[in-house]
Amino acid sequence: MKIEGLYKHFLYTPTGFLPVWEEGSGLLGLLPKERVLMELADLSVADREFTRIPEEYLIREIPESLLGYFQKQRTIPVLNSFGEKKDEWDKPRLMAELSRSSWVVEQEEKRTSSPENSAEDRAKQSQWFMEVILQNFPDGLLATDLDGHTVFYNETFESEVLPRKWFRDSILQAEKLLKEMSKDLLGNYLKAHELRLDEGKISVQTFVTDLECLVRVSVLRQKGKPLGYLYHFSSVGTKLNGADGEGLEFPSVTEAFGQKLPLETMLKEVEGSYIYHTLKRNQENVSHAALDLGVPRTTLQNRIKFLDLGSRFKLSKDQPIPRKKVGKSALPKKPQPVPKAVVPEPKSKSSAKKRTPNPKKKSASKKKTKGK
Repeated sequence: MKIEGLYKHFLYTPTGFLPVWEEGSGLLGLLPKERVLMELADLSVADREFTRIPEEYLIREIPESLLGYFQKQRTIPVLNSFGEKKDEWDKPRLMAELSRSSWVVEQEEKRTSSPENSAEDRAKQSQWFMEVILQNFPDGLLATDLDGHTVFYNETFESEVLPRKWFRDSILQAEKLLKEMSKDLLGNYLKAHELRLDEGKISVQTFVTDLECLVRVSVLRQKGKPLGYLYHFSSVGTKLNGADGEGLEFPSVTEAFGQKLPLETMLKEVEGSYIYHTLKRNQENVSHAALDLGVPRTTLQNRIKFLDLGSRFKLSKDQPIPRKKVGKSALPKKPQPVPKAVVPEPKSKSSAKKRTPNPKKKSASKKKTKGK
């Protein structure tokens, strides 16, 4: 392995750091692109052969740019100690490996054991880690104070919930509508249970048709005092889908009945799940799936677009499977009409005789000559 071989891994990804992981040892560190370029520029080192990635090349810190990398990319390549690409990790997997790695644990122990480290620094560190967890939460989260002003929201809320028509991609519009909704929900809940806002854990849930998702509103409290509200947005599919005996995900009628979902929403979930699994069985070939479903191809295309199955189930759009064309040899041949045999008509006796001239014609011709 040469330095040039390590640099090739950076040509296929915009990251400046690559995790180096070894089975049994865990995460060894991060390989910086800058260090590889420095070694590559040194001609005395460029041709040098390595059996393993030198430890001095690795850094054991968590740069902020590495976390920012996942705002535009889903996964990051992972190398083994021999400089080979081993796997690809998403952000939660990387954070999990970082938390389990020995060098991160040692650094954390040094920070907590050193007298110079104040309680404020430890609070900042834990706050940073909690923000990382909330940012990677799969559902949308939004936290506001008691006046309805936004304190925190994660990436899922910003990318999937906020652009919907009800919020119009405006955080001010979202604050206004959620404040009115939570006021009615919590007000009715407190009246029904004869409670106050500062008593116990209070959480209510409702289905918002304009957002097409379930919204859970929880009261945030600290030392018994309410501080604000937490809004949890989850899609209907994640709540309803459950694996059956064949491993297919299908909406749960019991769960839908308990959540008091509208009939139209339930029907969309049933139809969307059924169409998706039919497409999956036919390798996402729309023509073949339409034959299985017994509908025209254009009808199925319209339903896929209307139900937004492409984004919900991540159907492949870049390389769609082509429609299978039936060859001419495979088509059944049309039966050709059998030519009728021409049978000669028998000659009659009258036709055999010579034709006799018409006497009327002769008399007419004679009259003409007399008139002349």
